[in-house]
Amino acid sequence: MFSTTISPQLADVIAESKRLTQTERLLLARTLLDSILSDETLEEMDWMALGLAEFQKDWDNEDDAIYDNWKEHYGVEEG
Repeated sequence: MFSTTISPQLADVIAESKRLTQTERLLLARTLLDSILSDETLEEMDWMALGLAEFQKDWDNEDDAIYDNWKEHYGVEEG
């Protein structure tokens, strides 16, 4: 299952985790992931996601749709 040697403690945790429900395992996985990500990293990821969402709203609008076919609009030929 694992490509590296694991400690006996980790082997015990893995064995015990098999007794958990799927929801409990997902919560455990999230908790473990959060424990290695710093609060700063999480905040940065949230900020980037918010920025991307706002950029996409601004980018995809009817007023700018004319520029979607800019080559045709400006008479640029392929080649």
